[in-house]
Amino acid sequence: MPPIIGHQKAIQTIQSALESGRMHHAWILSGPQGVGKCTLACEMARILLDPQAVAGDFGQGESALMSSDGQLLASGTHPDLHIVRKEDAEHSKNRMLRTRKQANVPLDLLRERVIGGTSADGSNHAAPAYRTSMHGQGKVFILDEAELIDMNGQNALLKTLEEPPEKTWLILVTSRPERLLQTVRSRCDHVRLGPLTDIEMREWVNAELPDTPDVEWLLDWAEGSPGMAVRAEETALRDCALQLKPIFKDLDAGRWRETFASEIASFISDWADQAVKANKNASKDVANKQASSLILRLVAKHLRGQLAMIPSGQTEQGRRVWELANRLAEAEDQIHRGGNLKQVLEGLGAGWSQLCRN
Repeated sequence: MPPIIGHQKAIQTIQSALESGRMHHAWILSGPQGVGKCTLACEMARILLDPQAVAGDFGQGESALMSSDGQLLASGTHPDLHIVRKEDAEHSKNRMLRTRKQANVPLDLLRERVIGGTSADGSNHAAPAYRTSMHGQGKVFILDEAELIDMNGQNALLKTLEEPPEKTWLILVTSRPERLLQTVRSRCDHVRLGPLTDIEMREWVNAELPDTPDVEWLLDWAEGSPGMAVRAEETALRDCALQLKPIFKDLDAGRWRETFASEIASFISDWADQAVKANKNASKDVANKQASSLILRLVAKHLRGQLAMIPSGQTEQGRRVWELANRLAEAEDQIHRGGNLKQVLEGLGAGWSQLCRN
Protein backbone atom coordinates (compact mmCIF):
# COMPACT_ATOMS: atom_id res chain seq x y z
CA MET A 1 0.00 0.00 0.00
CA PRO A 2 1.87 3.09 -1.22
CA PRO A 3 1.56 6.51 0.44
CA ILE A 4 -1.49 8.60 -0.41
CA ILE A 5 -0.65 11.37 -2.88
CA GLY A 6 -2.46 14.65 -2.19
CA HIS A 7 -5.60 15.22 -0.08
CA GLN A 8 -3.64 16.66 2.83
CA LYS A 9 -6.62 18.45 4.36
CA ALA A 10 -8.72 15.27 4.30
CA ILE A 11 -5.83 13.26 5.72
CA GLN A 12 -5.39 15.75 8.57
CA THR A 13 -9.11 15.64 9.40
CA ILE A 14 -9.21 11.85 9.56
CA GLN A 15 -5.87 11.61 11.31
CA SER A 16 -7.11 13.95 14.05
CA ALA A 17 -10.15 11.74 14.54
CA LEU A 18 -7.93 8.65 14.78
CA GLU A 19 -5.61 10.33 17.28
CA SER A 20 -8.52 11.44 19.45
CA GLY A 21 -9.43 7.85 20.28
CA ARG A 22 -13.07 8.72 19.54
CA MET A 23 -13.24 7.78 15.89
CA HIS A 24 -16.78 8.31 14.62
CA HIS A 25 -18.40 5.09 13.43
CA ALA A 26 -19.86 6.39 10.13
CA TRP A 27 -18.18 8.43 7.41
CA ILE A 28 -18.90 9.81 3.95
CA LEU A 29 -15.95 10.37 1.63
CA SER A 30 -17.14 12.39 -1.35
CA GLY A 31 -15.50 14.02 -4.34
CA PRO A 32 -15.14 13.87 -8.13
CA GLN A 33 -14.85 10.50 -9.81
CA GLY A 34 -11.44 8.88 -9.64
CA VAL A 35 -9.70 11.21 -7.18
CA GLY A 36 -8.89 8.42 -4.69
CA LYS A 37 -11.86 8.23 -2.33
CA CYS A 38 -11.90 4.44 -2.08
CA THR A 39 -8.12 4.38 -1.72
CA LEU A 40 -8.41 6.75 1.24
CA ALA A 41 -11.18 4.58 2.73
CA CYS A 42 -8.93 1.52 2.51
CA GLU A 43 -6.17 3.49 4.24
CA MET A 44 -8.62 4.29 7.04
CA ALA A 45 -9.33 0.57 7.33
CA ARG A 46 -5.59 -0.17 7.49
CA ILE A 47 -5.07 2.07 10.50
CA LEU A 48 -8.19 0.79 12.25
CA LEU A 49 -7.57 -2.92 11.68
CA ASP A 50 -3.79 -3.31 11.77
CA PRO A 51 -2.65 -3.46 15.43
CA GLN A 52 0.82 -2.26 14.43
CA ALA A 53 -0.47 0.83 12.60
CA VAL A 54 -0.88 4.10 14.49
CA ALA A 55 -2.68 7.33 13.62
CA GLY A 56 0.59 8.97 12.61
CA ASP A 57 0.97 6.38 9.86
CA PHE A 58 -2.25 7.50 8.17
CA GLY A 59 -1.64 8.30 4.54
CA GLN A 60 1.96 7.10 4.69
CA GLY A 61 1.51 3.43 3.84
CA GLU A 62 4.58 2.70 5.96
CA SER A 63 3.34 -0.19 8.10
CA ALA A 64 1.27 -1.99 5.46
CA LEU A 65 3.57 -5.02 5.30
CA MET A 66 4.97 -4.96 8.84
CA SER A 67 2.42 -7.39 10.29
CA SER A 68 0.27 -10.29 9.17
CA ASP A 69 -2.79 -8.01 9.33
CA GLY A 70 -1.00 -5.43 7.21
CA GLN A 71 -0.22 -8.02 4.58
CA LEU A 72 -3.84 -9.19 4.48
CA LEU A 73 -5.08 -5.60 4.19
CA ALA A 74 -2.62 -4.82 1.42
CA SER A 75 -3.78 -7.88 -0.54
CA GLY A 76 -7.47 -7.20 0.09
CA THR A 77 -8.04 -10.47 1.94
CA HIS A 78 -8.45 -9.32 5.54
CA PRO A 79 -11.59 -10.99 6.97
CA ASP A 80 -12.65 -7.85 8.87
CA LEU A 81 -12.49 -5.53 5.86
CA HIS A 82 -15.69 -5.67 3.78
CA ILE A 83 -15.76 -3.67 0.54
CA VAL A 84 -19.23 -3.70 -0.97
CA ARG A 85 -19.66 -2.92 -4.68
CA LYS A 86 -22.58 -3.44 -7.05
CA GLU A 87 -20.49 -6.03 -8.92
CA ASP A 88 -20.55 -8.26 -5.81
CA ALA A 89 -24.05 -9.37 -6.82
CA GLU A 90 -22.38 -11.71 -9.33
CA HIS A 91 -21.11 -13.85 -6.42
CA SER A 92 -24.33 -13.86 -4.39
CA LYS A 93 -26.02 -17.10 -3.31
CA ASN A 94 -29.26 -15.39 -4.34
CA ARG A 95 -29.95 -16.34 -7.97
CA MET A 96 -32.05 -13.20 -8.46
CA LEU A 97 -29.05 -11.07 -7.54
CA ARG A 98 -26.59 -13.11 -9.62
CA THR A 99 -28.56 -12.76 -12.82
CA ARG A 100 -29.71 -9.13 -12.54
CA LYS A 101 -27.95 -6.32 -14.39
CA GLN A 102 -25.55 -4.46 -12.11
CA ALA A 103 -26.96 -0.96 -12.33
CA ASN A 104 -27.28 -0.21 -8.60
CA VAL A 105 -26.58 -1.53 -5.11
CA PRO A 106 -29.82 -3.33 -4.19
CA LEU A 107 -31.22 -3.89 -0.72
CA ASP A 108 -30.72 -7.67 -0.90
CA LEU A 109 -26.98 -7.19 -1.49
CA LEU A 110 -26.79 -5.01 1.63
CA ARG A 111 -28.65 -7.69 3.58
CA GLU A 112 -26.05 -10.28 2.55
CA ARG A 113 -22.97 -8.13 3.00
CA VAL A 114 -23.79 -5.69 5.83
CA ILE A 115 -27.13 -5.40 7.62
CA GLY A 116 -28.72 -8.87 7.55
CA GLY A 117 -32.43 -9.67 7.33
CA THR A 118 -34.69 -11.54 4.96
CA SER A 119 -34.03 -11.06 1.24
CA ALA A 120 -36.54 -11.25 -1.59
CA ASP A 121 -35.81 -14.95 -2.21
CA GLY A 122 -36.90 -15.77 1.36
CA SER A 123 -33.37 -16.35 2.68
CA ASN A 124 -32.56 -15.02 6.14
CA HIS A 125 -29.11 -13.49 6.57
CA ALA A 126 -27.24 -12.91 9.80
CA ALA A 127 -25.87 -9.37 9.80
CA PRO A 128 -22.11 -9.31 9.07
CA ALA A 129 -21.96 -5.91 10.80
CA TYR A 130 -23.01 -7.57 14.07
CA ARG A 131 -20.73 -10.60 13.89
CA THR A 132 -17.65 -10.84 16.09
CA SER A 133 -14.50 -9.44 14.60
CA MET A 134 -12.31 -12.26 13.26
CA HIS A 135 -9.00 -10.66 14.30
CA GLY A 136 -10.26 -8.72 17.29
CA GLN A 137 -9.52 -5.18 16.09
CA GLY A 138 -12.99 -4.40 14.80
CA LYS A 139 -14.68 -4.40 11.38
CA VAL A 140 -14.73 -1.89 8.53
CA PHE A 141 -17.42 -1.78 5.82
CA ILE A 142 -16.68 0.32 2.74
CA LEU A 143 -19.71 0.96 0.53
CA ASP A 144 -18.34 2.03 -2.84
CA GLU A 145 -20.53 4.13 -5.15
CA ALA A 146 -22.90 4.62 -2.24
CA GLU A 147 -25.09 6.90 -4.36
CA LEU A 148 -26.20 3.72 -6.18
CA ILE A 149 -27.81 2.27 -3.04
CA ASP A 150 -31.54 2.39 -3.75
CA MET A 151 -33.92 4.20 -1.41
CA ASN A 152 -35.05 0.99 0.29
CA GLY A 153 -31.42 0.11 0.92
CA GLN A 154 -30.57 3.52 2.32
CA ASN A 155 -33.54 3.43 4.68
CA ALA A 156 -32.64 -0.10 5.81
CA LEU A 157 -29.08 1.03 6.46
CA LEU A 158 -30.11 3.80 8.86
CA LYS A 159 -30.29 1.67 12.02
CA THR A 160 -26.80 0.27 11.49
CA LEU A 161 -25.45 3.75 10.73
CA GLU A 162 -27.02 5.09 13.91
CA GLU A 163 -26.26 2.24 16.32
CA PRO A 164 -23.47 0.02 15.01
CA PRO A 165 -21.78 -2.56 17.22
CA GLU A 166 -18.67 -1.50 19.08
CA LYS A 167 -15.57 -1.16 16.90
CA THR A 168 -17.56 -1.30 13.67
CA TRP A 169 -17.01 1.46 11.12
CA LEU A 170 -18.97 2.20 7.96
CA ILE A 171 -17.50 4.34 5.19
CA LEU A 172 -19.72 5.50 2.32
CA VAL A 173 -17.74 6.45 -0.79
CA THR A 174 -19.59 8.61 -3.31
CA SER A 175 -19.20 11.12 -6.11
CA ARG A 176 -22.83 12.23 -5.68
CA PRO A 177 -23.47 12.83 -1.96
CA GLU A 178 -26.67 14.73 -2.77
CA ARG A 179 -28.19 11.40 -3.83
CA LEU A 180 -27.88 10.09 -0.28
CA LEU A 181 -30.84 10.63 1.99
CA GLN A 182 -30.50 13.51 4.43
CA THR A 183 -31.12 11.00 7.22
CA VAL A 184 -28.08 9.05 6.00
CA ARG A 185 -25.89 12.13 5.66
CA SER A 186 -26.83 13.39 9.13
CA ARG A 187 -25.47 10.22 10.74
CA CYS A 188 -22.04 10.47 9.11
CA ASP A 189 -18.96 12.65 9.41
CA HIS A 190 -18.42 14.03 5.90
CA VAL A 191 -14.99 14.54 4.35
CA ARG A 192 -14.82 16.10 0.88
CA LEU A 193 -11.94 15.36 -1.48
CA GLY A 194 -10.92 17.53 -4.42
CA PRO A 195 -8.78 16.94 -7.51
CA LEU A 196 -5.03 16.49 -7.18
CA THR A 197 -2.79 19.41 -8.09
CA ASP A 198 -0.72 19.27 -11.27
CA ILE A 199 2.41 18.46 -9.25
CA GLU A 200 0.61 15.69 -7.37
CA MET A 201 -0.79 14.25 -10.61
CA ARG A 202 2.66 14.20 -12.19
CA GLU A 203 3.97 12.35 -9.16
CA TRP A 204 1.10 9.86 -9.42
CA VAL A 205 1.55 9.31 -13.18
CA ASN A 206 5.30 8.78 -12.76
CA ALA A 207 4.62 6.14 -10.11
CA GLU A 208 1.60 4.38 -11.64
CA LEU A 209 1.72 5.00 -15.41
CA PRO A 210 5.42 5.52 -16.17
CA ASP A 211 5.12 4.26 -19.77
CA THR A 212 2.25 6.49 -20.88
CA PRO A 213 3.07 7.88 -24.35
CA ASP A 214 1.68 11.41 -23.89
CA VAL A 215 1.87 12.61 -20.30
CA GLU A 216 0.77 16.17 -21.08
CA TRP A 217 -2.41 15.04 -22.84
CA LEU A 218 -3.18 12.64 -20.01
CA LEU A 219 -2.71 15.30 -17.33
CA ASP A 220 -4.87 17.77 -19.23
CA TRP A 221 -7.61 15.17 -19.67
CA ALA A 222 -7.56 13.83 -16.11
CA GLU A 223 -7.89 17.25 -14.44
CA GLY A 224 -6.53 15.98 -11.14
CA SER A 225 -8.26 12.58 -11.22
CA PRO A 226 -6.02 9.48 -11.23
CA GLY A 227 -9.08 7.35 -11.94
CA MET A 228 -9.82 9.35 -15.08
CA ALA A 229 -6.22 8.88 -16.18
CA VAL A 230 -6.58 5.13 -15.77
CA ARG A 231 -9.90 5.17 -17.62
CA ALA A 232 -8.28 6.99 -20.55
CA GLU A 233 -5.46 4.46 -20.71
CA GLU A 234 -7.89 1.52 -20.56
CA THR A 235 -10.15 2.84 -23.32
CA ALA A 236 -7.63 4.27 -25.80
CA LEU A 237 -9.42 7.58 -25.32
CA ARG A 238 -6.50 9.61 -26.62
CA ASP A 239 -6.84 7.96 -30.05
CA CYS A 240 -10.54 8.80 -30.03
CA ALA A 241 -9.77 12.40 -29.06
CA LEU A 242 -7.35 12.72 -31.97
CA GLN A 243 -10.00 11.38 -34.38
CA LEU A 244 -12.57 13.84 -33.08
CA LYS A 245 -10.30 16.90 -33.13
CA PRO A 246 -10.78 17.75 -36.85
CA ILE A 247 -14.52 17.10 -36.51
CA PHE A 248 -14.71 19.55 -33.60
CA LYS A 249 -12.77 22.07 -35.71
CA ASP A 250 -15.28 21.78 -38.56
CA LEU A 251 -18.23 22.16 -36.20
CA ASP A 252 -16.60 25.25 -34.66
CA ALA A 253 -16.46 26.70 -38.18
CA GLY A 254 -20.13 25.95 -38.76
CA ARG A 255 -19.48 22.98 -41.05
CA TRP A 256 -21.72 19.96 -40.36
CA ARG A 257 -19.87 16.64 -40.26
CA GLU A 258 -22.06 13.57 -40.72
CA THR A 259 -19.40 11.38 -39.09
CA PHE A 260 -19.71 13.21 -35.77
CA ALA A 261 -22.48 11.02 -34.34
CA SER A 262 -21.35 7.76 -35.96
CA GLU A 263 -17.73 7.99 -34.74
CA ILE A 264 -18.80 8.82 -31.20
CA ALA A 265 -21.47 6.10 -31.22
CA SER A 266 -18.90 3.59 -32.47
CA PHE A 267 -16.49 4.37 -29.63
CA ILE A 268 -19.30 4.14 -27.06
CA SER A 269 -20.59 0.85 -28.47
CA ASP A 270 -17.11 -0.73 -28.61
CA TRP A 271 -16.31 0.31 -25.04
CA ALA A 272 -19.64 -0.94 -23.72
CA ASP A 273 -19.23 -4.25 -25.55
CA GLN A 274 -15.83 -4.74 -23.92
CA ALA A 275 -17.27 -4.00 -20.48
CA VAL A 276 -20.08 -6.53 -20.95
CA LYS A 277 -17.70 -9.12 -22.38
CA ALA A 278 -15.47 -8.76 -19.30
CA ASN A 279 -18.46 -9.14 -16.96
CA LYS A 280 -21.52 -10.96 -18.29
CA ASN A 281 -23.75 -9.35 -15.66
CA ALA A 282 -22.57 -5.83 -16.36
CA SER A 283 -25.37 -3.57 -17.53
CA LYS A 284 -24.95 -2.60 -21.20
CA ASP A 285 -27.04 0.48 -20.48
CA VAL A 286 -24.75 1.54 -17.62
CA ALA A 287 -21.66 0.86 -19.76
CA ASN A 288 -23.12 2.98 -22.58
CA LYS A 289 -23.75 5.85 -20.17
CA GLN A 290 -20.23 5.61 -18.72
CA ALA A 291 -18.68 5.70 -22.19
CA SER A 292 -20.99 8.57 -23.19
CA SER A 293 -19.81 10.52 -20.16
CA LEU A 294 -16.19 10.12 -21.30
CA ILE A 295 -16.97 11.49 -24.77
CA LEU A 296 -19.11 14.34 -23.50
CA ARG A 297 -16.29 15.20 -21.10
CA LEU A 298 -14.02 15.51 -24.16
CA VAL A 299 -16.53 17.88 -25.75
CA ALA A 300 -16.80 19.91 -22.52
CA LYS A 301 -13.00 20.25 -22.34
CA HIS A 302 -12.95 21.45 -25.94
CA LEU A 303 -15.60 24.07 -25.19
CA ARG A 304 -13.72 25.31 -22.14
CA GLY A 305 -10.64 25.67 -24.32
CA GLN A 306 -12.65 27.65 -26.87
CA LEU A 307 -14.04 29.89 -24.15
CA ALA A 308 -10.56 30.59 -22.81
CA MET A 309 -9.38 31.77 -26.25
CA ILE A 310 -12.21 34.26 -26.84
CA PRO A 311 -10.80 37.83 -26.85
CA SER A 312 -12.12 40.23 -24.26
CA GLY A 313 -15.23 41.98 -25.46
CA GLN A 314 -16.35 39.23 -27.85
CA THR A 315 -19.60 38.73 -25.97
CA GLU A 316 -21.50 37.20 -28.91
CA GLN A 317 -18.89 34.50 -29.43
CA GLY A 318 -18.89 33.77 -25.71
CA ARG A 319 -22.68 33.56 -25.71
CA ARG A 320 -22.55 30.92 -28.44
CA VAL A 321 -20.10 28.77 -26.50
CA TRP A 322 -22.22 29.02 -23.35
CA GLU A 323 -25.32 28.11 -25.32
CA LEU A 324 -23.51 25.08 -26.70
CA ALA A 325 -22.42 24.13 -23.18
CA ASN A 326 -26.09 24.20 -22.14
CA ARG A 327 -26.99 21.98 -25.09
CA LEU A 328 -24.22 19.59 -24.09
CA ALA A 329 -25.68 19.34 -20.59
CA GLU A 330 -29.11 18.68 -22.09
CA ALA A 331 -27.67 15.95 -24.32
CA GLU A 332 -26.04 14.23 -21.36
CA ASP A 333 -29.30 14.38 -19.44
CA GLN A 334 -31.21 12.89 -22.40
CA ILE A 335 -28.71 10.03 -22.70
CA HIS A 336 -28.91 9.25 -19.00
CA ARG A 337 -32.71 9.25 -19.21
CA GLY A 338 -32.55 6.62 -21.94
CA GLY A 339 -32.79 8.75 -25.07
CA ASN A 340 -31.67 7.30 -28.42
CA LEU A 341 -27.90 7.76 -28.37
CA LYS A 342 -27.34 8.43 -32.06
CA GLN A 343 -30.29 10.81 -32.33
CA VAL A 344 -29.11 12.79 -29.32
CA LEU A 345 -25.58 13.04 -30.74
CA GLU A 346 -26.83 14.05 -34.18
CA GLY A 347 -28.95 16.76 -32.59
CA LEU A 348 -25.95 18.01 -30.60
CA GLY A 349 -23.72 18.11 -33.70
CA ALA A 350 -26.35 19.83 -35.83
CA GLY A 351 -27.01 22.43 -33.16
CA TRP A 352 -23.27 22.97 -32.74
CA SER A 353 -22.64 23.72 -36.42
CA GLN A 354 -25.77 25.88 -36.69
CA LEU A 355 -24.82 28.01 -33.69
CA CYS A 356 -21.35 28.59 -35.11
CA ARG A 357 -22.74 29.53 -38.56
CA ASN A 358 -25.00 32.25 -37.18
